Amino acid sequence: MISFGPIHHGKENTKEAEQYKLLWTSKFVAEYSEKRCIQDPDRTGEYKRLGIVVVSIQNPKPIHLLDYYRSTYLSPQVHLDAHTYEPREKRKILRKYNEPDKYDNQIVSPISWHTCKNIQELKTVGIRVKANKLHKNNALAWSNITFTSKWFGGELRLPVFDFSDSTPYFLWNVMAYEMCPDVDYKYECCSYFSFMDSLIDTVEDVKELRLAGVFQNLLGSDQDLANLFNELGNDLPTKLYSNVFHSQSVAYSKKYIMIKHQIENHYKTKWRTWLALAYNTYCNTPWTMIAFLAAFLALVLTFIQTWFTIHPNN
Repeated sequence: MISFGPIHHGKENTKEAEQYKLLWTSKFVAEYSEKRCIQDPDRTGEYKRLGIVVVSIQNPKPIHLLDYYRSTYLSPQVHLDAHTYEPREKRKILRKYNEPDKYDNQIVSPISWHTCKNIQELKTVGIRVKANKLHKNNALAWSNITFTSKWFGGELRLPVFDFSDSTPYFLWNVMAYEMCPDVDYKYECCSYFSFMDSLIDTVEDVKELRLAGVFQNLLGSDQDLANLFNELGNDLPTKLYSNVFHSQSVAYSKKYIMIKHQIENHYKTKWRTWLALAYNTYCNTPWTMIAFLAAFLALVLTFIQTWFTIHPNN
């Protein structure tokens, strides 16, 4: 793929390909006629007049739809007031902007998920990260993510990816493609990197993921990979997600919303958190487990000795 635009123009690492741009541009122009490349005449005025006629002839109800369009597509988040629209209009809007999804029934409460932030904090509450190798050969398995809550912690499985020097350019193109307004996509790549950006804060987080087999780092050091995730995670459309209302203007893959809810619900279950903290503190390694059992046995023997000292006849 050769970019015809000025984004990378003049950079040292792209000068070798500059000479091919003129060749491919001339070939591109030669293959497409002028008629196919020129857009249709601007008919904005006709649509404006048509909208004015519709609003003025029928009734003022379309004003509500125009107001909803303005608040939806020009505001960073969507806020709906229950008393703003009539019930019939509200049902129409919800049918239009809430696509049915198999994960809808699993997203039940509008809770916040900012309690656990990175891999180290998830590890503290007993959530372990593992590689989900079910679709390892699928390079675009962005939604290959699962979370399982257990007695002594949880298990978060993430898709496996290899990161090399060419990976950032590929990922920028995929995310740019997802953000195109004419593409009917579920923002899986953007959701993946927004989610990973929330999990990765330091080099230690990258190291934990690399040791878990979640990705292979051919890009350089762990710090380089951490910088890549934080850079890709900035200014994504998924940052606009509102946990109160989901529409096409606030993009986030619903499966990632479900995973975030599951992690937050697991964290807010206090007895699971306490069990995980106790297990990680006293049974994290064989030596700590042996020390814990020895201390517990010594405490039991001390109690028995004290009991028979107080009650010698028994």
